[in-house]
Amino acid sequence: MIRKLTAHIAVVFCLAFSFEAMATIQILTTRVVLNAAEKEQSVRINNVGTKPDLVQVWLSSSDKISGAEKEQLPFFINPPVARVNGQKGKVFRIFQTAEAVNKYPKDRETLLWLNVLDIPSEQPEDADKNQIKMAFRTLIKFFYRPAGLKGSPIEAGDNLTWTLQKKARGYEVTGTNRSPYYVSMSNVWLTDAQGNDVKVEGQMVAPFSTLTYRFPQVNAVQGRGVFKYNYITDLGAYIKRTYNF
Repeated sequence: MIRKLTAHIAVVFCLAFSFEAMATIQILTTRVVLNAAEKEQSVRINNVGTKPDLVQVWLSSSDKISGAEKEQLPFFINPPVARVNGQKGKVFRIFQTAEAVNKYPKDRETLLWLNVLDIPSEQPEDADKNQIKMAFRTLIKFFYRPAGLKGSPIEAGDNLTWTLQKKARGYEVTGTNRSPYYVSMSNVWLTDAQGNDVKVEGQMVAPFSTLTYRFPQVNAVQGRGVFKYNYITDLGAYIKRTYNF
């Protein structure tokens, strides 16, 4: 899942000002996986607009950390900042340093976040215009995958186990991930007694952990219960699975 953040401006502007608030930078992936044995990974970023933009790229350990906070992570990006002309693209390379192998667990993946800041450039023809240009920060998941993990991400998604529990209001479905991989889900569904698939937005279940979905609007289920979920592969494909309780 790609997340876009913009700065909140708590000022009332007069109508004489106009806003340019359209992000023109596209990241050609929804996630990045860096295998420890490969040492580096690359990300291509395209500018689909007509004007050049300045693009800054960095990694953070959380999606809650602002761009102003600097972290000492065992990775470096080349280039960290680049001008990307309109209708052109740029490849950013992500390298791990020697400290990465020892910093993170060796028995499971580590989740970080790739931050991409799109800064619109100032154009000479805009000098006399009262414009407010807004920078957009996009975050995508970055997985650091140590060598020698058992199984595969596909097997992790296929082998999630689920339990169904009736609650005072609706149902809860709890999934267990016994693999060393993160499993990201786009959507999940619980089939009600009328045969309708009730949808809930998917979440991500961490390695060796559990995750609970709540369906308060489902009063009864078909038979013993049918649950469906979409999980997302390394390449961004969606795979749908059905689980019968």
